[in-house]
Amino acid sequence: MRFYQITNVPPSTQWDETAIGYNAYSILKTGRDEYGKLLPLVFKSFGDYKPGLYIYLTVPSVAVFGLNELAVRIPSALAGIAAVFLIYQVSYLLFKKKALSLFISFALAMSPWAIHFSRGGWEANVALFLTLLGIFYFLKSEKKPKYLYPSSIAFGLSLLAYQGSKVFIPLLLLGLLIFFFKNVKKLPLKNLVISLVLLFLVASPAFLAVFTGGGGRLKTMSLFSYQRPADEVKSILNVDEGNMVYFNLFHSESLSFATRLAERYFNHFSPRFLFFEGDWSSLRHGPPYTGALYLFDFLLLIAGGYFLVRFNTSQSKFVWFWLLVAPIPAVLTRDSIQGIRSLNMVLPLMILIGCGFYQIFLWLPKKRKIFSSFIVLFLTVLYLFSAAYYFDQYFYHYPLQSSKDWGYGYKQAVQKIYPLRNNYQKIIFTSEYGQPYIYWLFHGKYPPIDYQAKARLTENLSGDVGKVEKLDNVEFRSISFDGDKNLSKSLLIGTETEIPLEKIDYSKQKILEEIKFLNGKIAFRIVEIL
Repeated sequence: MRFYQITNVPPSTQWDETAIGYNAYSILKTGRDEYGKLLPLVFKSFGDYKPGLYIYLTVPSVAVFGLNELAVRIPSALAGIAAVFLIYQVSYLLFKKKALSLFISFALAMSPWAIHFSRGGWEANVALFLTLLGIFYFLKSEKKPKYLYPSSIAFGLSLLAYQGSKVFIPLLLLGLLIFFFKNVKKLPLKNLVISLVLLFLVASPAFLAVFTGGGGRLKTMSLFSYQRPADEVKSILNVDEGNMVYFNLFHSESLSFATRLAERYFNHFSPRFLFFEGDWSSLRHGPPYTGALYLFDFLLLIAGGYFLVRFNTSQSKFVWFWLLVAPIPAVLTRDSIQGIRSLNMVLPLMILIGCGFYQIFLWLPKKRKIFSSFIVLFLTVLYLFSAAYYFDQYFYHYPLQSSKDWGYGYKQAVQKIYPLRNNYQKIIFTSEYGQPYIYWLFHGKYPPIDYQAKARLTENLSGDVGKVEKLDNVEFRSISFDGDKNLSKSLLIGTETEIPLEKIDYSKQKILEEIKFLNGKIAFRIVEIL
């Protein structure tokens, strides 16, 4: 499921995947990023300062398969497959039960949440694998203290893979220290010190980036940067007739902030997110009408929770802690729900679901054979139906529903225009869908050494992502057809709103092509100005 139709579902590479691919291509060809910086550990990209590990992991696949969707997605797909095998090992170290570990591994292999984020170039999915690898070696260190070294390296690399790890990994390490303290205090001091030094050395570039350019993006995404509008506060004060006691007691900024934090936290445990809609904020984070989990998983979570409560060991308590802290990186951002920043939830949830399978497996022998057979058949049919429903939604309906969100149409537009680029004095490529320049570089396979000399990112003063406005004879901006139609020997690539049919003068302009989203709606209208 991680590789089947991986270049077609999702239907295109979104901005970040495209930037990852082009920067990997640039590293392969020149040893420098798109801005000419030699072997950086953090990549400037759109001004969002991406941790560089995923980009370096993509370099070999770009070298083998070329600059395309497959090359960008291979590292994540491989990480997703490896995680299925690794969670078996971690589960066995936690519970010492082979059957239980197999159930947990199966749950992760079939998880809609894990499958989706293994099929795109998602940095968070590689970070998830590295987190699991860090836990694996930490648990192994009980018998061989030197395993602390690869554990520290894995946790450190997780910080170089994904921004959210900067919040999650320290919390996870705290949990490991608390619930495995008896094991930790038995470890030789020398091994502990060396492992901490390794963690610091590997992770330091990720934290230094916050102070050397990456802090603006962090501030923009943080919930702490968003207070209530002044008009809202004024309205509340007017209703309370300016009574500051009431305001501070019931409407203070601190109370409002705490409420928003709690809302975001509990959103990630809501049935709406887990079983019915998934991440409703973005179609890039999964198909609509399906949850992050199967609906059937609700029964397994109950059974798994029962098993873990009865198991009642430091290992089971750690799993609960893991689950409770996993959504925190998502909670601290401006979005009310985030399937990608809360991806760390998937591992403890799969442990719970696997425990649910195992608990049912323990219950069945105590029942009559006919009843047990009926229950097994019923649960198998229900599970297969849940899985079939998800895969039908994902592989057949999701591409049509989400092609716009994934940037579908850019590839087709660039492949049409790029060979013709020298035939025009000016090409205007709409920025309506965001970051068109990176698709121009990626699908045009623009020589990195040439682009490095011309790269000019217009920074966003608010700290959010910037934009490239011009490259050679191509301008990346919104199209104003009333003005732009007066250009000569030019090409316009815009939306149907920017270039309405009724305004085209066919004696002066010519439609070269209309590129459509997979749902049949127009993505780009390409018009030649004669």
